[in-house]
Amino acid sequence: MSQLLQTVVAWALYTLATWGYPIVFAATVLESVFVVGSFTPGDLITAAAAVAAVTNPGSHLSPWWLILVATAGSMVGMNVSYAIGHRGGRGLIQRVGPRFGMSLTAIEAAEEYFERHGSATVFLARYVAVIKNVVPALAGASRMNLFWFELYSLLSALVYASALVGIGWFLGENFRTGLKVFGAVSWLLFAAAVLVGALLWFAKRRRDKRVIARNAAAYEQERADDDQ
Repeated sequence: MSQLLQTVVAWALYTLATWGYPIVFAATVLESVFVVGSFTPGDLITAAAAVAAVTNPGSHLSPWWLILVATAGSMVGMNVSYAIGHRGGRGLIQRVGPRFGMSLTAIEAAEEYFERHGSATVFLARYVAVIKNVVPALAGASRMNLFWFELYSLLSALVYASALVGIGWFLGENFRTGLKVFGAVSWLLFAAAVLVGALLWFAKRRRDKRVIARNAAAYEQERADDDQ
């Protein structure tokens, strides 16, 4: 690995190890806000903070606090989205969404699914990159009961944050061991792991978009059949 890349990686890990809590909080807030969340990799940042906590000897980050901070950030972001939907309604979602790559048909299909499954949609949307910041807005637009929205949002955010921190902590523990054994080679392995993680994240987004498109097509077909 070039000296420049080593410096960048070391700086990134040091920054996360030092400022991990506010960075994770900000990233998870933005990740859950309508439209903005489509461009914020909060899940990767949360997992990376856990890796940095293990690999940086001077870090005082706790996995439990990382989980709580990520959960709190997600809750704030989802409530912002809920408020946006509650104030702007479906009209705002349908006007703004398509400008940022969310097709109107996909939004309508998500609305239909939300109408049918409600609370389960709020819980499961956290795991689908394309719609996780849209569903809370739909919940607000439909005036979903706030108690149930908060409950299912909290459960979803807590489970997801725990999984991300757990994965990051596991990777960090193995990276630290590898660093002792392989020395500089481990930096190459770490860089490769970061690259693979980024590729997997983009692949997941593409898969999510295909799933949404397929569901939207099915929804359009149902509408066409009903009109006949």
